[in-house]
Amino acid sequence: MGMLKAVITALPRLFISIDALDECLPNFPPELLGREFPSTRIFLTGRPYVRGDIQRYFIKIVVIPTSPDTDDIWNYVDMKLDGDAEPKAMTDDLRVDIVAVKVIMENISDM
Repeated sequence: MGMLKAVITALPRLFISIDALDECLPNFPPELLGREFPSTRIFLTGRPYVRGDIQRYFIKIVVIPTSPDTDDIWNYVDMKLDGDAEPKAMTDDLRVDIVAVKVIMENISDM
């Protein structure tokens, strides 16, 4: 932490990006967020429930809600199914079940 603080103070402006903060909490060291360094800009990603934890460390935050594109998710699933390293494990029945989940999810999202 001492070395990080020395680097931060030596730079006129620093941008820090931390992805998947929700996977780090509660073991994430809050001093890493460096709120005592006004020239530091921090970009964090995480699930919505970590917002309260972040607001305890920062007075001024900007929240940009995002959600996954379901088409991207299903394209990824299809790609993984087509490239399965164990082709014998993917039976026709299993593929039908997976596609059925896709149809259910699409119908739910249309409601």
